[in-house]
Amino acid sequence: MKKCIVLLLCLAMALSMYGCTTTEEGGAVKIGVIFYSKDDSLGQLVYSYLNYAAEVVEDLEIQWALGSYDAASQLTDAENLIAAGCDGILCLTLDDVAMTSIASTCEENEVYFQVMFRMPASDETTETLSALDYYVGYAIEDTVSTSYETIHILAEQGIRNIAVGGNTHSATSLLRMEGMYSACEDYDVNIVAEFDISQDVTGVQSDVQNILDTYSDVEAIWLMSGSLGNAEIVLNTLRSHKESTGETVGFVTFDTFDGMEEAFEEGLLYGAVGGQAPLCLQAFAALYNAIDGHPLSEDKLGLTFPFLILTDSEDLQFFENYYNDTTIQIYDEEIIQSMLYRYNSDVNLEELTEFWNSYSSDWIKEEISSR
Repeated sequence: MKKCIVLLLCLAMALSMYGCTTTEEGGAVKIGVIFYSKDDSLGQLVYSYLNYAAEVVEDLEIQWALGSYDAASQLTDAENLIAAGCDGILCLTLDDVAMTSIASTCEENEVYFQVMFRMPASDETTETLSALDYYVGYAIEDTVSTSYETIHILAEQGIRNIAVGGNTHSATSLLRMEGMYSACEDYDVNIVAEFDISQDVTGVQSDVQNILDTYSDVEAIWLMSGSLGNAEIVLNTLRSHKESTGETVGFVTFDTFDGMEEAFEEGLLYGAVGGQAPLCLQAFAALYNAIDGHPLSEDKLGLTFPFLILTDSEDLQFFENYYNDTTIQIYDEEIIQSMLYRYNSDVNLEELTEFWNSYSSDWIKEEISSR
């Protein structure tokens, strides 16, 4: 009897250990997502894409924490998600304070952490994060080259004098400004004035109007960010200027916005940058594989994802028909599963990077039409 009891106990322990291993590699996964909103164009698509991933990946649960706009609130979100049993957290962090505090909390609780649409703004933050076992890395848009291209778009139209709306308050801001400055030098484009877009939109309107009144040679506005109403304000200000003077001063902007079709038709919009929402699935793949016991790299990941640049009404029509529609999954079930070791044991970072870099308007058209 004693021998039987010992054997049963050993068998129970073995099964228990086997069960733990299965949970770590190939078991159920719960990921918490911290995001500012699911209501604007980017938020709607990110919400749709990640929820779809939960449908096509077996035993995957997504739990959302929406609406936080400061580091303290995002940390509270992370703590709540950890308490709810999340194995990993995916977050658009608002700043380095949020990034490091969430990463440290995840480290203490052995929960994996992946940043998306942001990167560390300082070397100190990078060094802090690099020392953590459960920090996977970040995924960010290919900002510098895209910013460079926006100036190329202006230069191709013969524009040589511009005003710049930007700031240097985040790593993303710095990269966009870097690409812009570099292209201005290469294409001999002069910056006649700069204004800060970190203030409220009323201030942006006043700044643009003052520039138009003061610098008669300004030919275009370069806008580092059109979100939070900035693009609409700039458009309306330039429209009023054209109506009152007969002179056309256009603009190019990061971020898509309402009213782009009319702006292109009026000759006031030279280009708009967007289309980056699938980046959330790039970040998801990095996080999921790490949780599943098969990280894409032993090093901390610094992933980049292409933008789409719209330069005319035809581009905009494509954008609305193929991209800006939550009923369309640009990355379908087959693609999502192919990025995960659980479904594709041959997955590797080099091939995934090549695939992610192939993202473009032409790729989307070909992919969607082939289904």
